Amino acid sequence: MSKPFLIAICAGLISLLTALPALNGAPGGLLLFYFAGLPIYMAGLAFGAAAGTVATVSGFVAATVFGGAMLAGVFALVHLLPAWAVVRQAMMQRTDEHGQTEWLAPGVIVVSLTGLAATLLAAGSGALMVEGTGLSAVVSERLNEVLTNLTPDIAGSAREDAVRQWAPLLPASAGSSWIVMALVSAGIAQALLTRLGRNVRPTPEYSALTLPDWISWAMVGTAVLSLVAGGELGYLARNLTLILAVPFFLLGLAVIHQWARRRQRGTLTLFLVYIFILFVGWAGLLVTTAIGVLEQWAGVRHRIAGTGPQDLNE
Repeated sequence: MSKPFLIAICAGLISLLTALPALNGAPGGLLLFYFAGLPIYMAGLAFGAAAGTVATVSGFVAATVFGGAMLAGVFALVHLLPAWAVVRQAMMQRTDEHGQTEWLAPGVIVVSLTGLAATLLAAGSGALMVEGTGLSAVVSERLNEVLTNLTPDIAGSAREDAVRQWAPLLPASAGSSWIVMALVSAGIAQALLTRLGRNVRPTPEYSALTLPDWISWAMVGTAVLSLVAGGELGYLARNLTLILAVPFFLLGLAVIHQWARRRQRGTLTLFLVYIFILFVGWAGLLVTTAIGVLEQWAGVRHRIAGTGPQDLNE
């Protein structure tokens, strides 16, 4: 067996070991769990898509052997599936008419991962409907169970208020976190490999991010459906809309980055912008997403920079 595949197998095992504390409910394991997929991204981005697949299979087999089908399923859904999907697309390339290598655009990878998250949510909701229940009911029930276990001393009315507040958008929050977790891990892996001189793909210019047109129509479609539909279909459409908005949030950040680079003390400006987004919470997320939508439809960033699109968008 070749050295890259041996490293990939070890990467899958390390990924599982990193995730196990949180999967087993150990305190303090959440931070490690968030970056548990990092070894798989590093193996795949350093040695190619085949190595990424080997690392993914290694992690899944190890999780099945040591933790059983349930743990392996959760580990695969949260970490292995997005890592495999991102690495596979990140390693896609073609040769143009001038003999130059063109890599798949970051924007295509972002929207593909977003589409995968939306598909998983829609499939899960559909399966629950077929069984005679609904996603909203299951989310509320599970959330109530979690809050009961975590806060047994809080009055039942307070827990019910928390469930009513969080349950309507909980699937969207989970799906958005899933997308961001995968992209952040991939970005860190690429940065580390570039510093070590082991990267295969050149690091893209993230501030030049562009999105395929279909993501706009998909988000508009689910947004309209969320306004006209009620019940489970409206609940699903509302959460799908927020998940499909994630690429526009990232595009908004790309616009902000490019704008800040053209300002004096751009680094300080960018730092203050991030502080503002974090401080105002949902309002900051909405404003950044709105900037991304304006960029997609009106080309705000190109007017700021005075240049045309720089990304391969297909």
